[in-house]
Amino acid sequence: MKQWFSCKFPYGFSRNTLLMTGVFIASAQVCAADTAAQSGEPKKKLGKVVVTAQAEKESSHPSSKLVTREILDDQQVTDMDDLVRYIPGVSVSDIGRFGATGFSIRGLDGDRVAMTVDGLAMGETLDPLSYQAYDFFRSTRGGLDIDALKSVEIIKGADSIASGSGGLSGAVMFVTKDPADYLAAQGDDTFLSVKTGYASENDEALLSATLANRTGAWESLLVLTQRQSNEVDVQGKGENITGGAREIADPLDAESTNGLFKLYFHASPSHRLGIVAEHYRANSQLDNLSRVDASYLTRTTDDDNERDRIGVNYQWLAESRWFDTFNWHYDYQNTYNSGYTLMLFKSATCPQAVSPCYRSEDRYYEQDSHSTRVKFSKNIVSAGLEQELIYGAGAEVRDVSYASIDTRYLGESDTVSLVEVDPDFVPETSVTHWHAYVRDQLSPRHSAWTFTLGARADNYQYSPTLGAQYQDVSATVGDVSFTQATWQLGADYQFNSQQHAGIHLGTGFRAPSTENLYYATVTSVATDVAAGQEVVLWDSVANPDLDAEESLNKELRYGFSNQFLQVNVAIFHDDYSNFIETQTLTRLNDTVFQTCSRGTCTTTTGDTYTMPVNTGEVVVKGFEIDGQWNLDRNIALRFAYSYNDGEKKNGDPLLSIVPHSGVIGVEYQPDDRRWAASLTMTRTGSKEAEDVVVTAANGTQTQGAPFLTDAFTLFDLQGRYQLTPALKVTLGLYNITDEQYWRWQRVQFVTEGSGGARGGVTGDGINRYAEPGRNLKASLSYAF
Repeated sequence: MKQWFSCKFPYGFSRNTLLMTGVFIASAQVCAADTAAQSGEPKKKLGKVVVTAQAEKESSHPSSKLVTREILDDQQVTDMDDLVRYIPGVSVSDIGRFGATGFSIRGLDGDRVAMTVDGLAMGETLDPLSYQAYDFFRSTRGGLDIDALKSVEIIKGADSIASGSGGLSGAVMFVTKDPADYLAAQGDDTFLSVKTGYASENDEALLSATLANRTGAWESLLVLTQRQSNEVDVQGKGENITGGAREIADPLDAESTNGLFKLYFHASPSHRLGIVAEHYRANSQLDNLSRVDASYLTRTTDDDNERDRIGVNYQWLAESRWFDTFNWHYDYQNTYNSGYTLMLFKSATCPQAVSPCYRSEDRYYEQDSHSTRVKFSKNIVSAGLEQELIYGAGAEVRDVSYASIDTRYLGESDTVSLVEVDPDFVPETSVTHWHAYVRDQLSPRHSAWTFTLGARADNYQYSPTLGAQYQDVSATVGDVSFTQATWQLGADYQFNSQQHAGIHLGTGFRAPSTENLYYATVTSVATDVAAGQEVVLWDSVANPDLDAEESLNKELRYGFSNQFLQVNVAIFHDDYSNFIETQTLTRLNDTVFQTCSRGTCTTTTGDTYTMPVNTGEVVVKGFEIDGQWNLDRNIALRFAYSYNDGEKKNGDPLLSIVPHSGVIGVEYQPDDRRWAASLTMTRTGSKEAEDVVVTAANGTQTQGAPFLTDAFTLFDLQGRYQLTPALKVTLGLYNITDEQYWRWQRVQFVTEGSGGARGGVTGDGINRYAEPGRNLKASLSYAF
């Protein structure tokens, strides 16, 4: 049973205590403000909210897009899929039962796309390939709720200076809300809003409340969000059958709770001290009917995804010789993923030969991190040059642990007959990481040029702990350390007030994950024929010499902008190298070994084994265009298109490349801005057989995925209406034409099979992976 926090708090504090403390402090400040008003101070009439803490970009990459809170609300974004719905070239990697492992950008996904929250890196995945078919456990990056966010910055292309490890092909950087987002620029103020919503695609019900307050030198914010939902209602009809041919989604009950609390103390106009607390918990319970067969009579799951953070921060507006602003952060973060699977199955291995019997698999992966970061910024103006300089450093200690418990029950009772603690996938590991960076944007005066220069250095040290649950007979597991340097160069030329062009070069990296370095080693015993002695052979071993994966992003951009039209065009060529892949190798090539099993003996020459190595190389190239055309003051047309093409070193296509896609939308908003309506068309290309070719070492070619996807076109209608200054309703009708379609980012992970232990799809079972048909979203918000 996971505890609320792995670290200990004095005097018995827990996460419940922290959140209740946040409620108390925020409520106390509201009461203080009301008391002040009653004592004769003028009370502010609540009207339109003045937002002073505007969202800002952290990256200097030219292909960086900022999604603001206004966009999140207007587009009815409730999850990560909604976030990138209208951003071609970016998608969510959906692995089914356990949700999303992250985002896919320019052909790469998972840990190869960085994800941060307020500058803090989210967790890594644990998803061994050999166990994916059983679907007992697949760890994701950790969770957060869209309603707690102020903005999201999405970077297409490498920028490790801004995002750190994982920024090979891009990054998604989340920024949480602040009190100043809802309060007047000066003076005591209070804001309270309540929001409720419904989505028909999965019967999701939403309830969220935001409370912000400023009383004197104190500012506080509290955001609480609760969601409940069921399985997705996919387009199409199917019978409520079991097994791999099932065409409708398995029954699901899901809920999530998210809390965000911030408290700031402004000691002076130049000094601010703050604390932050986050708690996210999602639980899903699945009746896995598509895996039921003659042997597995029932299969149900109960999964948790949790992320918690406590942090302290300090800001100093110094305007000194060395820096204008100084920011310091300390954060503790805990990420916890668990998967519990209960099966009723017929087997001769059932305890006391009572069959069928219950069997459960309970697995979890936990990551604890303590990190600190400092950031300095300075604007420098001289006679001939203007500079925007930022520099900083940080350090992190992260501990990971894994456990797997297999329980057998007596028949169909709840009597435990056998408990086995399985060997760990990875050992308990401590990772120490430090980094330092500098970036400067230089604008020579009386020149049309702007230059960007940046560099970053990272050092990683991994220290595994061996024990009863993780043993290494191969003697290949040990401490690992490496240092990685990354850089970026950019130049932009302003032809005139409307046109500019630029070139960008940048590198990214991904540090090896704990799974890459230490996934369980396997050995076997054989006899050295010549010596007549028993020896240990390697089957699969660790590689202590693994390095980081690397990328080089080369990009040309052109931009045009006037009062009516904005257009941006990018051509890019990304080189990825040092990809970590498992290869089959041989050692002791001149030695003959004999192995015997069940009375049969075989001889082999050399010891053949598998090991992760830095060998993979991939090239991804393509182009993107986006823009907006203001037809008049009330009508605007927005458009975007992305095309990617990826190829491995042997010429095979990169399977994770998402088909090309484009978006065209038109929005109308009258002069009074009280309401708005938009119609959006999305067109996505197909995934053909030639796009998934896999070539074996002997030259044999096969289809790398059993299912492909057709092209599709979707139409969405969205609208919002400000009924009163405080009351707003937002409506959306999606997939208006009720088209049945499949997305490659889901289908690429589907396998063939008839259900049971290894799952899979047979017959028309692929239909349960279709997307929702025509569906409705509605939300209502009221600001007090």
